[in-house]
Amino acid sequence: MEELRKKMGHSIKRKILLLSLGGAFVSFLCIFCVFLFTVFSTEEKLSAWYPQLKENLSEEITEHTGQSLKRIYVNHVIADGVTLDLNVKKCMDDVELIANTMSNYMKHPEKYQRNYDSTLAKKAPGKRDVVTRFSFGVNPQDKVVREELALTNNIKGLLTSISTQYTDLPIVFYIISKNGYCLSINSDDLSYSGNLFSFLVQDSTKRYFDFRGLPAYVLQNHSNGKGKISNVFVNNNEPVVSYSFPYYDKEGLAGVVAFDVSIHDLAEFSLHSNGDHEWKMFFMDNTGKIQMSDFTEGVFSVKADLTLRQIASANIKDMVNRVLAGETGISHISIDDNSYYVAFTPAPSLKGHLVAVYFEDEIKLSLSSAKNNIFKIIDEKNDNVFSLIREFRLFMCFLLAGLLLLSLFLAYKVVKAYTKPINLISSEIESLSTGKLDKKIYVRSGGDEIETLAENINNMVVEIKKKMKSISEVSSEKDRIEATMNVAKTIQSNMLPKKFDVSPSHSNFDLFAMNLPAKSVSGDFYDLFMIDDDRLIVTIADVSGKGIPAALFMVTSMTILRNLSHMMLKDNNDLASVVTQTNIQLCDNNKEGMFVTLFTAIINLNTREFSFVSGGHNPPLLLSRKNGAYEYLNSPKIFPMLGVSDLIEYEQNNMVLDDGDCLLLYTDGVTEAIDIHEKLFGEARLLKIMNEVMLKAYPEKIVKGVYSSILDFAGEAEQFDDITMLCFRFK
Repeated sequence: MEELRKKMGHSIKRKILLLSLGGAFVSFLCIFCVFLFTVFSTEEKLSAWYPQLKENLSEEITEHTGQSLKRIYVNHVIADGVTLDLNVKKCMDDVELIANTMSNYMKHPEKYQRNYDSTLAKKAPGKRDVVTRFSFGVNPQDKVVREELALTNNIKGLLTSISTQYTDLPIVFYIISKNGYCLSINSDDLSYSGNLFSFLVQDSTKRYFDFRGLPAYVLQNHSNGKGKISNVFVNNNEPVVSYSFPYYDKEGLAGVVAFDVSIHDLAEFSLHSNGDHEWKMFFMDNTGKIQMSDFTEGVFSVKADLTLRQIASANIKDMVNRVLAGETGISHISIDDNSYYVAFTPAPSLKGHLVAVYFEDEIKLSLSSAKNNIFKIIDEKNDNVFSLIREFRLFMCFLLAGLLLLSLFLAYKVVKAYTKPINLISSEIESLSTGKLDKKIYVRSGGDEIETLAENINNMVVEIKKKMKSISEVSSEKDRIEATMNVAKTIQSNMLPKKFDVSPSHSNFDLFAMNLPAKSVSGDFYDLFMIDDDRLIVTIADVSGKGIPAALFMVTSMTILRNLSHMMLKDNNDLASVVTQTNIQLCDNNKEGMFVTLFTAIINLNTREFSFVSGGHNPPLLLSRKNGAYEYLNSPKIFPMLGVSDLIEYEQNNMVLDDGDCLLLYTDGVTEAIDIHEKLFGEARLLKIMNEVMLKAYPEKIVKGVYSSILDFAGEAEQFDDITMLCFRFK
């Protein structure tokens, strides 16, 4: 009987071995044939397809690149036109502001003081003075003139403030009264070309000069209460425009507020046009006359004898008609055997049109160079592709041969091992029964029930050993966890700023902060740092959850916010964009769904400007000189916490602080502290303490005093939330 069983076992082993080896060989043969067919077929098709590809690409590159360049040209001139128009409108808005202020003076003179101090001489070099001049025949001592001028002198501060915004643009602001006097600032400034350009300087030298005859005043002879801009006048070799806005007294028109500016200067200031590029620009008025141009000669220059409208060429007439019709677009024109692409857009504020001229020969040269570079790269890549195909083919042949040998060897080993697992299990269980728990049963039978049985026996033995060791390991494991948490707490604590005298150049403020985690590590954090000599950023935040996950998310949030602040706030005060970008980065791959509430602010230690953004955080307490008491600072619009949605656009609020103003930032661990009866400390209690006890205290005493009040209130009750506070006060 035993001999029969051995023969059956040998027979089954042989059959399984033959079946496995034969199946592996047939599978390899099929795969190898399919591989060779695919590689050779692909190589043949690529060889036939490549020349046709180059021919088709040549046409497509020319067509699509040409169309793309035209769109780029149009978008470029539109952007330049918008920039130019915005700068003109900015000047117009400033004139309107001055005019509205003058109307208030003239309509309600009883509300304003009189200033009889007038500067009649020219300003000193480098000094911005408001100079007063009188038209021929006007008596400065006349009572009406003298009283009105004393009222008008109140505008000097606003004129000086506005003119300081144009240190890089030569522009003259002035006021002309119906009574014949004129207040001006920077009237003798020079254009970028070194010319005196303002009508004030050019005309006031005349013996019988009257300021009321200037273009700015004449524009308002039939005033409809709106601002008006003059046509372009060439004044001292400068193309100059004037814009004026009327102001009124109780009887009607009282005068005008105006500015003079050279279009050359305005274009160079707005577009930084210096001619060192592949295009040139010019400005054309509504009559077709070129008033400003990068061209020094030819039909596109200011010196052209004919306006573009008078040129007989059909394609130029079509282009000019489109420009004067107020269109935005591009035209192809030919002049004197030269071809150009001309992009144009309206400049409505200047009553004209901005035009950019691109040279077709340079465009063709650029297209040809682009095609040659692309085809050179394609040729190199094509050679690389065929070389890689040949290398791949050889490599795969060796690889498949090796895989065949490996599969045959593995099949033999598997079949051999499959016939002996039961005897192995039986002998090993006998050893385990003697108490040798360190011994394992090793059976590899292809994952069938026999191997599963061996694994279950091994797992049972492992679990028995774990239970025996668990009691002795509990104490040591607890010590290791506690040590790890203490290290994490130390690392986290070192990340928070401990130096509160952060500005060596300012001593007009006091600052203090503290962080007390409910567990070994905290989800709360505060941050404070200078982004330049004057601006201080203060931040307080509360991460959802507790322990290590919250601490890690806290480090991420703090790092992102600090880095983005340094990168994005160098030249602006746009704190809302910093918070928005921080939120986007926190939402990215936030699979755990964690979030953080945040209140961050920029405090200008010089101007006391205060800009803040709140993302779902507790409203801070603000003590202002105006109110004389602490109040909660609630944002007009409520935004959610960071990390919830990357579609949120945060907004910031702005205000100005004063001497003695104090700001207390805190997390909800302050207001949600509980006593033994589970009552909350609460916002009302915090406000009462601040107004009754901390009204005149400085930051360190405030923070420590509030914490002491929380401890007195809580008594023996355990606190489950982190407590973080930051206090700032102007001295």
